Amino acid sequence: MGGSQLKQLKAALKDNGLVGQTNVKRKNKRSKAPSDTRRNDRDDILKNIRQQFNQFDNKYNRTKKDITTVKGGKFVKVGSQEHYDATKSASSMTDAMRMQYEMEKKRHGKTGSLVDRRFGEKNKHMTAEEKMLERFTREQQRASRKKVDFSLASDDEDNFGEVLTHGGKALEFGDDDQDDFVSGGSALGSTGVRYKDNDDDDVESEAPPRKKSKNEVMKEIIAKSKFYKHQRQAEFQKAQDEIQDLDEDFGDVMAEINKTSVKQANSMKAKKPEEMMYDEKVRELTYDRRAVPADRTKTDEELRKEKEEHLRKLEEDRINRMNGDIDDREAQGDDLDDFWNGSDEEGEGVSVSEDNDSDADSDESGAFEDASEGHRAISKRKNNKVTVSMPSSHEALLNSLDKLDESSQLDYVNKIIETYHPRLAEGNKAKLNNFVNILYEHLLYLSDQEEVSAKVFDGLLNILKKLLKSFNEEIVEFGRNEIDTIQNRISSLKKRDLVFFATIGSLFSTSDHYHLIVTPTVILMNEKLSKFQYGYSNIKDIAEGVFISEVLLQYQRLSKRYIPEVVNFLEKALLMLIPEPTKLNYNSLSVGEIMESSLELNSNMTLQSNILGISDIFQEASDELKGKLLLRIIGLLDTSTSLWIDKSSILDIIKTFKPIVNHLLTYFENKEISNLKEKYDRVEKNAQRDRKPLALQHHRALAIPTFAPKFEENFNPDKKSYDVNKERQELNKVKNELKKERKATMKDLRRQNKFIGGEQIKDKKKNYEEYHRKMANIVSSISTIEGAEKNSYEREKKLRKKMG
Repeated sequence: MGGSQLKQLKAALKDNGLVGQTNVKRKNKRSKAPSDTRRNDRDDILKNIRQQFNQFDNKYNRTKKDITTVKGGKFVKVGSQEHYDATKSASSMTDAMRMQYEMEKKRHGKTGSLVDRRFGEKNKHMTAEEKMLERFTREQQRASRKKVDFSLASDDEDNFGEVLTHGGKALEFGDDDQDDFVSGGSALGSTGVRYKDNDDDDVESEAPPRKKSKNEVMKEIIAKSKFYKHQRQAEFQKAQDEIQDLDEDFGDVMAEINKTSVKQANSMKAKKPEEMMYDEKVRELTYDRRAVPADRTKTDEELRKEKEEHLRKLEEDRINRMNGDIDDREAQGDDLDDFWNGSDEEGEGVSVSEDNDSDADSDESGAFEDASEGHRAISKRKNNKVTVSMPSSHEALLNSLDKLDESSQLDYVNKIIETYHPRLAEGNKAKLNNFVNILYEHLLYLSDQEEVSAKVFDGLLNILKKLLKSFNEEIVEFGRNEIDTIQNRISSLKKRDLVFFATIGSLFSTSDHYHLIVTPTVILMNEKLSKFQYGYSNIKDIAEGVFISEVLLQYQRLSKRYIPEVVNFLEKALLMLIPEPTKLNYNSLSVGEIMESSLELNSNMTLQSNILGISDIFQEASDELKGKLLLRIIGLLDTSTSLWIDKSSILDIIKTFKPIVNHLLTYFENKEISNLKEKYDRVEKNAQRDRKPLALQHHRALAIPTFAPKFEENFNPDKKSYDVNKERQELNKVKNELKKERKATMKDLRRQNKFIGGEQIKDKKKNYEEYHRKMANIVSSISTIEGAEKNSYEREKKLRKKMG
């Protein structure tokens, strides 16, 4: 039936005679119109038509899917032979699992089984033929032994070495030929069994062995216990006698030992100084580390390469920390190995000495001692017998050092470190961590004093550097507290504050991207320089700013980071010091307007020295001090140019200072200023030549790459791999087979576990049903009995009422 559903509906109604002409004569007289029969037929026809056009209300008895999968991932039609075989195998597998489950359920909770004790069953190395041969051989030997007939008159040789026994004892015969065994004789030993002849047939009548009574058994046990006890007492007495003999000879042995020790002592006293020195060296060698077979003497070339590799690794770690690449690893290198977490090895010591040439970037190997050096230090301390105490605060250390002269102060500090070596006692590491803070506070205290020995200050600073490599856990908190204190008096700094800025760069790594002490210190110094832009106009502020600028440039000697506060300060300080600054063309300067200053230098003076100390910063203003500051600033400009020469903005940096340098040359003839001008001209020339404007990248037009496809001459779609390497191909094949087998095994195990779980649930339901059925039967039986008794009681009651 084609067309739309509307056309189909009209055609259906017309065919059934519900629409169109109804008086048309039909050739087939059998099919009559509804009007010809009865009106109910019309409703039936309409109902059939509605069913034909509404298929959603119809129900069909068919499978949900006509296609399914069987083993191997093959698609088959439902009801086909393949589907039937797969279903049959699945049902057989289910039957097998059910039989196995029933068997295990029957054996559950039961013990005992048949053990095969035949020869060879436990020997896995024997074949079935060997087992059968060995069993046959032993069976024949056992049968041959049974057929041997023993004769009482025969010798032992005739009986194949066997001896006749009775009651567990061998039978003995005398030399005389006796027909009868005499009771009490030696023939049957002490068994006490009588043998006699019956009816003169010389037939022996054997009596069964008599069972021991309980009294005899207990007497035998008591006798054995007494015998063993006597043996133990004898062994103990023997051991006591031997100990007593040794005790008696102990005095003689000790006398001989004492004589030998006295002779050795006398021989030691009579030794020469060379022999005494030799013995001392031998004793020292006992504390040296024992050489292991893996440690061999390395050549100079190997040692040099190891040192170079170690330095290269330290520099690489420093660069990573400078760039901030320390996400997943500890910060190491550049004098701060294990700074963040501290050193946990209490077994290592500290070696401190007076070394004024030590540098902050030196190798960290100088921080630790060998075990032999530690033992030698301990023995030396014992020989000197000098006792020192660990100071608990700076005041205690100051009181101890005031009693000593300058030459003994460093030795005293070294004695404290040796006495409280971490290997000597528990808790010495924490004491040395606190001593580092005390020593640093003492250095800052010395910087505020009017007269202080440079030797003592440098020596204590070197000791502090080496201590920090091992004991740096408490110094962080001390340094941050000191920074907070300095920030509160940032407008009026002290000598100790400037010394703090300088020593931080000597004690810690200043090239790190972030540091717990260096970073806050840099921020604090930049704050001091930035405040100079707002109204600082005395010579002390300029001197402090010059010192801080030099410290900041020293901090960036490795990382070479640009510091705009230093550039702004140096520009304004120069404009305050140069003579007649208003003659400058300030269009190229960063300042908007040049103000006259009272600190201008006299144009007639001569610039000679640029040596400037910390004490000079706190002096009164003078032309000499101004000249030193001016030359110092010129030196800082030279240093900063060399430091930032690789940056593309070097032209903008020197553009500010070049007119100031030219202006100075008109007033002063100085070599440093002339060299700076020549350097500026040279840098400007090279920078202009190398500088290029920004532009978009231009690429050459590239064609789309094309690749020729690879064809296999003998291509097989069933072949999984075309690997050239046969071994790898075989290995992959075995791996795939193993993977398939594993998946199949896991699938079987899951199916088995699912089946067992279902069977267990069925068993539980069955047990529950049986239990409830049993309880219902019991309750119903009780109710029936009670009802019968109740009825009989009622009948008896009614009967008695009638009778009464």
